[in-house]
Amino acid sequence: MRERNNSQYGLGEDGYNGRNFSIGFGIGSSKMYGDWAYSNPQPVYLAYFEKNATPTISLGWTISVGDLSTRDPFTSYRSFNHFTSVDQHITFELGSLFGLVYRDFNDYFMLKLFGGLYTGVGLGIINSDVKRIANFNTNIPGSIQSDNPTMLTNSTALYVPFNFGYNFYIPRLWIFKGCVFNVNYQYTMTMSDYIDGYKPNLAANKKNDIYSVASVGFRFFIFHPAEF
Repeated sequence: MRERNNSQYGLGEDGYNGRNFSIGFGIGSSKMYGDWAYSNPQPVYLAYFEKNATPTISLGWTISVGDLSTRDPFTSYRSFNHFTSVDQHITFELGSLFGLVYRDFNDYFMLKLFGGLYTGVGLGIINSDVKRIANFNTNIPGSIQSDNPTMLTNSTALYVPFNFGYNFYIPRLWIFKGCVFNVNYQYTMTMSDYIDGYKPNLAANKKNDIYSVASVGFRFFIFHPAEF
């Protein structure tokens, strides 16, 4: 007969992933969706700090340093942005829903496995340092009068990151009482049209820049509730 699990959401011995702090690192690849049609993938390096509000809901901060590359294959327009960003976010694992229906869902392998799927949203700030950029021709057909510059090589803007991914929990590793292998896709809506350095004065240009980062990472739990 199965012994009842008394931990929150039935985490039992895996309770390390509830109410803990974790730090980690990751590496990813970026893609730019700006004023030009083509983007070469570029490396992005990430650092994480997370705090579990519950075993399946976490608050966190991410620092990202990397590059964004974009170009127009039909003209000489192209840019290379070395960016730094910081965001605060909240993530909700699918286990949050499982826990509402069945408290001991983690006792079952498939529910525990799929419980690590998550979605999240946040708010951040990005500094764009466009290292290389081609001069913009302001006399192109369709251009309109504007007080905004058509190029800006250094700018700072807010952004909203939407995260989708999976957390795979490992109970123990070396001296750590738990760790997480993470796969994440971040779709980032910025509040600026200068992330790629360009803001063409065209009637059709009404959207701010967007970029994405696909990454893998590893986090280590550094404090355990029993230590407090």
